[in-house]
Amino acid sequence: MASFAESTYIRGIDGGVAAVDDNRLRVNVKTEFDIAVENGLAFSWSGLEGAQDIGDTLLALENNSSTHLLCIEKIIISIIAVGGGVCPVFTARGVTMAGTALVAGVNLNRSSGRTATGMATCYTEETGNGEAAGSWPGRLYMPQLLTTTPYTIDVGGKIRLPNDHMIGIDSIEEPTGDNVTIIGYFVPIA
Repeated sequence: MASFAESTYIRGIDGGVAAVDDNRLRVNVKTEFDIAVENGLAFSWSGLEGAQDIGDTLLALENNSSTHLLCIEKIIISIIAVGGGVCPVFTARGVTMAGTALVAGVNLNRSSGRTATGMATCYTEETGNGEAAGSWPGRLYMPQLLTTTPYTIDVGGKIRLPNDHMIGIDSIEEPTGDNVTIIGYFVPIA
């Protein structure tokens, strides 16, 4: 019997794809992150700074949305510090965000036209949360970094920040330079 189709693809209502070929069923499930990118709700926030002031947080991101959770997909950190350094990643809530430079979120689906304005606030050299006095409340990670070597924390959306909660990346050693990127996405609160 002749075969008229090499393979067949079926797209589900949720966007998932199933393929049938060679008597096998293969399913490619879209992740929550994939769906957020398609819908224009995934962003990256990056800060590239020179010498950090004592007591400042390298980069801090706060969820300002009362209708969406801010889910953190990935954090990438690189510092310039003699001998490297330890960079606490922490969360806090109810802080007043302030800093040297406001960072706009870059949409990972630029054709969507959506911005993170009103949904999130991000600052480099953030000064409003008092992390030093609080010994980094809500500490999640304390990675040891080699100088100028990027370190990636891939959490796959497992850090979920409700309204008025923030995530910050700091350095115990005061680096002479840093590059920090947070990749995250918004999901509606069910």
